[in-house]
Amino acid sequence: MKKALCLILSLVLCIGLFAGCGGKTEAPKTDTPATEAPAKEEGSKEPVLINTGGAVTEAGAAETTPPPKEAEYYDELRMYIGDKVAIIDPMNPAAGGTQLGIIDHLAYDSLVYYTIDGKYEPCLATEWSANDDATVWTFKLREGVKFHNGEPFTADDVVFTEQFSTDKDHSGNSVGNAFQYVDKVEANGDYEVTFTLSRGNVDFIYNVANPCTVIVNREAYESGDEHAGWIGTGPFKIVDMVPNDSITYEAFEDYWGEKPLCKKFTQRYIAEETARNIMLENDEIDFCNVSGQYIKQYSEDPRFVINSYVMNNLNYVAFNMSKPITGDINFRLACAYALDREEILDIALDGYGAVCETGAYWGYKTAYKNYDIPAWEQDLDKAKEYLAKSPYNGEKMTICALAMPQTSKAAQAIQNQLANIGITCEIETFDSPGMVAATSWDANDKDFIVTSGALSPLGDSIRTLVTPKNNNNKAKYDNPEVMELVNKAAATPDGPERQEMYYKIQQIMHDELPYYGTFHMALYIAGQKGTGGTIFFPTNFHDYGLAYRLKNPE
Repeated sequence: MKKALCLILSLVLCIGLFAGCGGKTEAPKTDTPATEAPAKEEGSKEPVLINTGGAVTEAGAAETTPPPKEAEYYDELRMYIGDKVAIIDPMNPAAGGTQLGIIDHLAYDSLVYYTIDGKYEPCLATEWSANDDATVWTFKLREGVKFHNGEPFTADDVVFTEQFSTDKDHSGNSVGNAFQYVDKVEANGDYEVTFTLSRGNVDFIYNVANPCTVIVNREAYESGDEHAGWIGTGPFKIVDMVPNDSITYEAFEDYWGEKPLCKKFTQRYIAEETARNIMLENDEIDFCNVSGQYIKQYSEDPRFVINSYVMNNLNYVAFNMSKPITGDINFRLACAYALDREEILDIALDGYGAVCETGAYWGYKTAYKNYDIPAWEQDLDKAKEYLAKSPYNGEKMTICALAMPQTSKAAQAIQNQLANIGITCEIETFDSPGMVAATSWDANDKDFIVTSGALSPLGDSIRTLVTPKNNNNKAKYDNPEVMELVNKAAATPDGPERQEMYYKIQQIMHDELPYYGTFHMALYIAGQKGTGGTIFFPTNFHDYGLAYRLKNPE
């Protein structure tokens, strides 16, 4: 706990440093985003769009901290990525994975850019507005933008992206989720587009600002280009890929925004931690995730810099609600009282993180978190009492875990803790594509799923984890009352009414216990001395678009 507390304190400083780095915006313009909100006095920095869970739109773009003037940079940057990447194609449902946001920040753009300090800035859209009930959203688009294949970016590409990503033949891709409640999208000429939603959604601006909500090129897809999914408008273009091994990028000379400071970027997946550390120490990679046991070593070595952040995602145990045993509330309560979150954190991450401090299934800094919902504390006697009332009769249960170090270790800790009350489990591990296949809504026959939920700063990010037939709903949880509250909250502006809805969702989920939250990961990325310019987002969708390494750091 001391390590977790010290970490949280240090992150306050880290976030302050990263808030001014990079970003895909140009210098501040005199024009400000159009809104339906009341007009503000000239020069006002008050929010001018509906506040969506902590994010605001301010008059003008945020200032950025540039790298040192007249510096010399390395031409190539090399980084380790934390999971295999088998496919790169935003329109392909099989292309999801933990590294998706990092790839998207490099190769693509969204309509709007969401900053580290929770603001919206122009990206492919320069202005936007919504009507009074947030059902109609209009975006004015940036002119002079080119795709990596040389095609000009226009409103037609936005229309194509929405229609293609939500087509039933491509269901489940990373882009379509943002547009799932769009009834109609229309191009108003070449540089304006309007989305009409099936219901009001004040958070729609965040949906289109998600780095995974990228805009693709119609021409590339309709021409049959085998690498159509590689083509974006981002600062780097993908030039090579070895599935499950490496991705190679080159700086895009015609990029509309601030140009990259390196000419080439290589990402590699290296399975063995020892091999990664050796490569880092031999200066064969510039950025590399490091686990808790090595943090002290690298932080004290002058050859390296350490970057850290707490992820908003929540690591959890999902109980498969469709199965007789895990679908029984007494069994789930027995498990909740058998588990020790702090021990799981210590085993999974050497204590470097933050335990789930409430009984609510919610992100670390997700808006409307109800801190008054108590977390379950380990009580083995109470756990055994609930187990005796459950249908469990000594059956061997299956724990399905994502094959990443922290989740595999967490699964082992959970296995041991459940054994303390007589529940026998075996562990199956899967890489990201395998996990998606094994735990999809129609194929999920596992008892427990140990992984993490992708939660954004918005309360609405709970949606995919509770929506029936959604593959992110690992618990196969189906509660119509919860879904009704989620939909109502999405159409309700910030205030007590919206808070009451989100609080009720959390209370219902606490009482029904489809998910048991364990911890929020604290992750550490070591960089060679002189590296900088990267924005480390708590969603793990880091932006390396303006990353650099100085040749002669002081």
